[in-house]
Amino acid sequence: MRGQECDLTLLFDRDNVRYFTGFRLNRACMSILAVSSGGEPTYAVARLDIERARRDCWIERIVAFPEDTPSYLAVLGPLLTRGVRRIGVERDVLTLAHAEAIREQAEHDVEFVDIRAVTTRLRLIKCEEEVRLLRAAASVADQAMDAVREVIRSGQTEADIVGFVEHQVRLAGGEGTSFEPFMMSGERAWLPQRVGSNHRMRDGEMAILDMGAVVDGYSSDLTRTFGLGRLTAAQEEVFRLSLEAHDAAIEAVRPGVLASDVDATAREMIVATGHGEHFPHITGHGLGVSTHEPPIIDEGVSVALQPGMVLTIEPGVYVPGVGAARIEDMVLVTNDGHEVLTQADRGLSRKGQL
Repeated sequence: MRGQECDLTLLFDRDNVRYFTGFRLNRACMSILAVSSGGEPTYAVARLDIERARRDCWIERIVAFPEDTPSYLAVLGPLLTRGVRRIGVERDVLTLAHAEAIREQAEHDVEFVDIRAVTTRLRLIKCEEEVRLLRAAASVADQAMDAVREVIRSGQTEADIVGFVEHQVRLAGGEGTSFEPFMMSGERAWLPQRVGSNHRMRDGEMAILDMGAVVDGYSSDLTRTFGLGRLTAAQEEVFRLSLEAHDAAIEAVRPGVLASDVDATAREMIVATGHGEHFPHITGHGLGVSTHEPPIIDEGVSVALQPGMVLTIEPGVYVPGVGAARIEDMVLVTNDGHEVLTQADRGLSRKGQL
């Protein structure tokens, strides 16, 4: 804030607020974290959450606002009457309604300053405690994914598996899933279609399950591909190519390597087989409190990997008329290389299938 000459910072982004406060809210709820130039934080929560916040949150000054009313931002009024002129905000989150309400209450004309780069930098390298929580979130995802391998079979709907995953995450101790899990099978996989449907999976289809879990605010992200019944040689080749690109990209992860070079390791393997157009997304992304955060592992990203970064590696191949495959794992950048945090079975077959 001193570097940006901000008199006040207002954070509305749910993940930033969770990161700095450590306080969990229902996903349907919001809160605001304000930090003055002197460093004193004020945490604004809905009236329904204030007693729990006073009990569980480390911040001393906690104030309440009325939910679902036009005047809920009036709670910021006392913070805007202290000579505030420059306000740090997350530019991608601040809404027009926020900006108008802030300006109406301020004593002076205010200037908004984007501080997203600052919060991104603070969250980029994970400390020992954050890594512990990410390991725990990875373990919950592993347990749920391996449980799917025990039960998946032809005749189930994609939605059946999604519901099963959500239940398994809770059983394993997660707060919930880190995003809406999705199962996409057959034609829906090579589209791809990133939602679970009522399509009943059939023998001869490949199915991709992407899911993650949250533990104490930290997110995991995990993808596996399943073959239902007997697959063709072409389908098995799609899986093999995806897995080999995945393994090669993980081996490339180490301190000092550019994110774009890790992406190139996977992408060039897939391009060399003539399937470049069938790999339509990034190779991976960072994760922490957010499921997707820097560093992004993609073409043109000249960010050097550093110890303490946690990221995903997830190249995929989606061939119309044949099938689709993606294997995704969480990887910690260590001082001398990397460590794979997710350990769920990476095989194509479901348990008990020949």
